[in-house]
Amino acid sequence: MNFLRRTFIHNTILGLLIALLISLFVCQSLSQTKLKAEESHSQLIVELFSSDLSQNSKELIKALKSTNTYRLLKVQTATGAILHQYTTQTPESYLSQNLMSWLGLKTAPQPLSSSDKQFTITYELAFTHEYAQADKLLMLIWGGLLMSVIAFSFIALANFKKLIQKTADQLGEQFHLERSEKTDHSGNQISKECQPLYETLNQQYQKLSQQIDKWKSSAESLKHESELDELTGLANRRSFLDHFNQLLKSERANKFGCLAIVRATELQAINQSRGFEAGDEYISTLTQAIERVSDSVQSASVYRLNGADFAIIIPNILVKEVEAFAAKLSGRFAELQQVFDSNSIAYTGIVAYESNDSVADLLALADTGINIAQTKTANAFHIQSDKSVLNNVSAKYGSQNWREVIEDVLNNKRVILFYQPIQPTNKNSKVYSEILARFSNKDGQVLPTHSFVAMAEKMGQIISIDRLIIECTMNLIQQKNIVSQSFAINITAKSAHDEQFLVWLERRLLREPAIASKLIFEITEFGINQNTVASKRFIQMLHRCGARLTVERFGIGFTSLKLFREIKPDYVKLDGSFSRNIDEDKNNQYFVRVLIDLAHRIGVSVIAESVETEVEKHTLEKIFIDGTQGYFIGKPTEL
Repeated sequence: MNFLRRTFIHNTILGLLIALLISLFVCQSLSQTKLKAEESHSQLIVELFSSDLSQNSKELIKALKSTNTYRLLKVQTATGAILHQYTTQTPESYLSQNLMSWLGLKTAPQPLSSSDKQFTITYELAFTHEYAQADKLLMLIWGGLLMSVIAFSFIALANFKKLIQKTADQLGEQFHLERSEKTDHSGNQISKECQPLYETLNQQYQKLSQQIDKWKSSAESLKHESELDELTGLANRRSFLDHFNQLLKSERANKFGCLAIVRATELQAINQSRGFEAGDEYISTLTQAIERVSDSVQSASVYRLNGADFAIIIPNILVKEVEAFAAKLSGRFAELQQVFDSNSIAYTGIVAYESNDSVADLLALADTGINIAQTKTANAFHIQSDKSVLNNVSAKYGSQNWREVIEDVLNNKRVILFYQPIQPTNKNSKVYSEILARFSNKDGQVLPTHSFVAMAEKMGQIISIDRLIIECTMNLIQQKNIVSQSFAINITAKSAHDEQFLVWLERRLLREPAIASKLIFEITEFGINQNTVASKRFIQMLHRCGARLTVERFGIGFTSLKLFREIKPDYVKLDGSFSRNIDEDKNNQYFVRVLIDLAHRIGVSVIAESVETEVEKHTLEKIFIDGTQGYFIGKPTEL
């Protein structure tokens, strides 16, 4: 009996040690998987910070939530204001999670900040599926080893040491044959005393094999989903980088071809003016057009890099041959331009690649091509064959081309003014029409507004552009004698906070008091919060001259209510996200109603933009909005 007791204790300790070692290996593997996933996600966030989405907190948050599942996600501004915060309501506790914490393998959430310190993102990925699968694996390991210990102990009780040794040899040989030859054995070679044990262990082995196969299948499925863009179904940026890097570093020599980057330049404008559903439709339609044209080229592959950018890899094609493909793509975009009633659809930059080229350099060259294309005709393309621009700071990103275009617009006043009406909801509501400026090149082609403004700001010309828009608006009002109407002009925070601009604007308004009293200047809530002292000076100057102020994109920050106390505007224009599906969202209705009531108490009128349906308009009227604006109310019309 002492021998049996020692055998049982020995088997138990050995089983526990094996289970502990395997558990440690599982936890270590899970920890490495988490670290790799978090590093990859951090890199994705850095890429989002450097994209166009970094200028729009809502788009940035939407892009983040579409990439992964979080246990914790918090987005803050530079001032500490929380734009978005999400934490799982029910804390989840897993065996593997607790074991990793006990072993010191658990990682804490780390904040990431954008290069301009505008946003700080703190996140912790959920890993719910991975923890659950790890728990199942640990339970199977512990349960299986426990059963093995008990089984071998009972065998020892019946057959003593000699029978145990014989059984172990037979079982080892049998399982080795099953694994190596992949044949189905009935276990006839096992002794009768061990037959029940063999059958039990074989059943557990088959179950474990099936479970491992399921895990492999699940892992492959998750990997496939993580490499696809949800909206378009195209492979995403991660898949593009993996494929392109492998292509450029392939051991097979003479790898060459062309990379095309297509930028959907109208996405932000459509999202703001027509709503996010229209933006999704625009992207989906554009995807179909790109895929259809790409299908005509052998081995071409299409990817969606981010919200507005698509990549097309065309292997084994020369630069002189890719021009026909680009022309076909531009022609298709021109057809879609009529469908979406927009100034353009997309622009394309193309660059040739060879083996061992740098992906970063190729993307920079393609981006340069896009910016040069935007200075040409609508939906144009540009083949960037001069790679020396990478070493020339002044020429990088097509700056020289844009500089010439911006100077031409300023010198020749190439501004086209449109207006979009705001409809009052009652006779006592005093509202206005918003002026929308468009810019053209010397050939009369309308330039992409978002790109033009971004480049003007980058080159320090945005104040001059604001002055030009104000001059043209006031001159047109005087020429057409429409001083009975009120018009709003969008102005950047940079201009509003510039002392020389304030002096110029005050003198200009004082020269035309009748027109000044009909002007409203719109500035974003974010722009006002950048410098509240300078913003107060700007508002005071406007009121002295008889003009008024609207705070647009209002309500998305936690500082919104503070503006009512510190800066009393004449109007606030709610961010378009409040209008979207407000008829179905009771909480949104209540929040907007509170804002309207608070604004009315201090004499501030409230306007809703991005109103796209009749039910949205009626819902807003029921909660006493003062005015509504959007494509349902009226499209922009040339002034």
